[in-house]
Amino acid sequence: MTYSQDRFRRQIAFKPVGEDGQRMLSDARVAVIGLGALGSTIAERLVRCGVGTMRLIDRDWVELDNLPRQALYTLHDAEYHSTKSMAAAAHLSAIDPTTHLDPIVADVTHTNIRQLLEGVDIVLDGTDNFEVRYLINDACVALGLPWVHGGIVGAAGQAMLIEPEHTACFRCLLPEAPAPNTAGSCDTVGVLGPAVGVIASWQALLAVQWIVERKDSDAPCRPSVLSVFDLWHGDVRKIQLKKVPDCPCCGRKEFPFLDGHHSTDVQVMCGKNAVQVQVPIGTRIHLAELAQRLRPHGEVVETPFLVRFSQGGSTLSVFADGRAMVHGTEDPVQARKIYQRWVGS
Repeated sequence: MTYSQDRFRRQIAFKPVGEDGQRMLSDARVAVIGLGALGSTIAERLVRCGVGTMRLIDRDWVELDNLPRQALYTLHDAEYHSTKSMAAAAHLSAIDPTTHLDPIVADVTHTNIRQLLEGVDIVLDGTDNFEVRYLINDACVALGLPWVHGGIVGAAGQAMLIEPEHTACFRCLLPEAPAPNTAGSCDTVGVLGPAVGVIASWQALLAVQWIVERKDSDAPCRPSVLSVFDLWHGDVRKIQLKKVPDCPCCGRKEFPFLDGHHSTDVQVMCGKNAVQVQVPIGTRIHLAELAQRLRPHGEVVETPFLVRFSQGGSTLSVFADGRAMVHGTEDPVQARKIYQRWVGS
C-alpha cells in the first residue's frame, strides 16, 4: 500500500472519491485568497483531503484577536507578528509535508491578480470585502477559472461554486456592491468561531466535489446554487440561481474591477505619516450611521463633514464622499486594510 493509499484510505473508500478522485486531488492546484477565518480553515481542510498544490495568498499578519476563530494559528504566531501566508504554510507542512505549498505575502489588486492565479485549477475565496470578491469574479470569468465564494458575519454565512460559462457569476448574484457601511463586517457586527468552520468546510467540500468530478467527463455541470446559513437558528437554505443574460461580467464580458476602474486608490501624504484613501466617484457615506457603528470600538469625533475614529494607534478620518485619511501609517496596504475593516469595501 502506498503512502497516499494508506493515509487517505477512508476517503478513498468513499465511492464518489475513490482512487481516481484521490489522484485528482493530488494533482490539483488550488489558490486560496485571504487566510483569515475562512481561508485558513479552507486551506487546512483541503490539505487534509490531499490537495497536492496550494497557493496561499494574504497581505496580513497574525494578531491576537484572530485566534478565537482562526484555528490554524497559534499564540506564538501572534506574538511574533508572523505573516499569515508563511505561518499557514508552516502549520500545513506539519500536517502533510508532501503538499507543495506556495505562500505569497501580497495585497491582491487588479495589477497582480492574473499573475497570482497563473497555473491554478480553482480559486477559493477567503476574503472579507466586496471589492476583492468582485475582482476575483472578474479575473476568474476572464480566465475561465472556477471559484468558490464564501462569506460570514455573525453566525450568518453563504457559499457558492461559480463556474464560468456554466453557472451564474457573482455579479449575477449581486450586480453592484453594497454601499460602504451598509453590509457590516466582522469587526462591527462580530463573528462566531464555530460558524466559521461550517462555512469554510462547505467551501472546501464544493472545491473537492469540483476536483473529483472532473474524472468523469460525462458528469453534468453543477447547478447554480447559493447555500445560505443562519447557523444560530439552525436554518439552511439553497437558492437556485440563473445566469443573467445581460450580466455585465459573464454576459457582456466587461471587467471593470480587473481593469482597475473600481479599485480603491491610496496615496501616501508626504511628511504627514498618513495615507489618503480614494474610493470610486459617486460613493456616499452616511456619517451619523458610521459614527454610531464605530463608537463601541474606539474614540469617535463626529462633525457635519467627517467622522474621526481613533483605535489601536491609528486615526481614520472619513468624509461623506467616502474619501478618508489614515493617520499613523505610511503603508498603503495597511491603510487600505484599516479602511476596509472599519468602513467597508
